[in-house]
This record gives sequence, C-alpha cells and structure tokens, in this order.
Amino acid sequence: MENKKKLILSLAVVLLILLTGVLSYLNGKYVNPTDFQIKNITYNDSHLPESFDDVTVMFISDLEYGTFFNKDRLDAFVDKINKVQADIVIFGGDMFDRDYSPVSQDISNLRTALKSIDAPLGKFAVLGDFDYTSEQRAALVRKLLYDAEFEMLQDNTITLHNGTSEVIYLAGFDYKDSSIDSSLAYSNISNDSFVITVIHGAKLAENLPNQISDVTLSGHSHHMQINLALFVNNVEYPNTGNYGTGKYKLKNTTLYVSNGVGTTRDDFRIFSDPGVYYLKLNKN
Repeated sequence: MENKKKLILSLAVVLLILLTGVLSYLNGKYVNPTDFQIKNITYNDSHLPESFDDVTVMFISDLEYGTFFNKDRLDAFVDKINKVQADIVIFGGDMFDRDYSPVSQDISNLRTALKSIDAPLGKFAVLGDFDYTSEQRAALVRKLLYDAEFEMLQDNTITLHNGTSEVIYLAGFDYKDSSIDSSLAYSNISNDSFVITVIHGAKLAENLPNQISDVTLSGHSHHMQINLALFVNNVEYPNTGNYGTGKYKLKNTTLYVSNGVGTTRDDFRIFSDPGVYYLKLNKN
C-alpha cells in the first residue's frame, strides 16, 4: 500500500512537471511575444529643472520588424503606447530583424505607424547593430526615421526646452563594437546639468563619463528571450555584459536596460516579456 502511494505521488509530480513545461512552452510561443508591457518608473532628481518636473519619457527598442514582428503586431504595439501619451519618445535601435530584407510595403507600414506616435517635446533615435548590417541598411533606417519625424542622435548631444529657457541634455550614441568616444558629445556639459544618454548595448555604459549622465537607456539584450532557473537562453549579444534587464547603478548614473519589443532567431519569450520603459521625471 505504501509503495502504491509513493508511485501515485511520483506520477503526479511527473505530470505536474510535464504540464508546467507544456504551459510554459505555449505561453512563451503564443502569448508572451505579443504581451507588450509598459514599465512605469518615476525617476527622482533634485537638479532636474523645474520646467521638466512631471515630463515623461518613453524608451522603445529592438522592434526587429520582419521575420516575426509584422504589421499586426506593429499596429497593436503602437496603439498601446499611443494611449500613454509620452512627452518625449526615444527609439533605441534595431528597426529590422538581422537577416530580414525589407520591401517597400514594410517601409510604408513602419513609417505610418511611427509617424503616428505623438511626442510634444520630440522623437529621437539611435541605431543598433542590426541597423548596421550594411551601409545601405543604415541609410534606409535613418531615412525611415526621418520620414517618421524622429531626430537622429549620432554621437552628439542636443538641448531640450519645455516652454522656458531651462534645458536638459539628450545624448545618443549608435552601436559600437567596442568603446564609445564620448569626449566631444559631453565636452560642453557641466556636472550639474541634467543629462539623458541613449546607447545600444548596456556594457558600453561603462565607457561613458558617468558623473555627467544622470539616466542612461539601452536595449539590445532582449533579456535573452528565454530565462529559466538554470539561465537557459537562446539570444546573447556582445556588449550586453552583466546587464540583462532592469535598473543598475553605475557610479552617478542610473542605467535602465529594456527587454525590447520584438524577437529574433526564435519567436519565443519566457520570463522576458516584450515592452518599453515609461519614465516620469520628478524634481524632488
């Protein structure tokens, strides 16, 4: 009798494990890739200019349009983020999936959707590694973003105003295989200025003068797309380092790493929901 109970218990445990595995697979394959999350963050900083108190910033990265991320997903995603109505929108790179060759209809779909995103204080962008698969691809993505009313940040810094002479600075760096040379971009910015920096590849933040940048935003990692207890993953990129997803403190800067929106190699996500960051700047 005792052996029979143990057998039944063992079978129950095995069935539970199998059921969990099946449900995780189905969720990772058919639910999570389109379960777009908006992660709300309040960023407090005493030297934020008064006119930027309560200003919101949305950070979008890694669309990987084409192989899996199609027009239906794009429209659903843009519809969701448009309901939030951020003041500033930033694209962090990787417009198309690495090996996807876009056609004219893809360009039209993306241009229309991205242009529909409204941001009173501006829309800005950097390029990622997938945008640099060729010079032709980089030029295509830049043109697409320009037509969608995004301003390119290419290893430079711009000033933003919000109805007053007060400014914050926005710096952006396209993807680099090694370190970023930020000496020119930050050369005229004082340590008491408020600066947001955008990169593609979180490890590159280690090369930045972190005493200047208050907030640094990065995509690129996809949070590996599959994250299990044994750290099984199927996507890993250079310049990710130990910054998989979430919030990190590097000297005087706060680094936020996004999971990104799309998928690559496999249309699969477990414990790595696609999404964007929505930061509310707060002068405290």
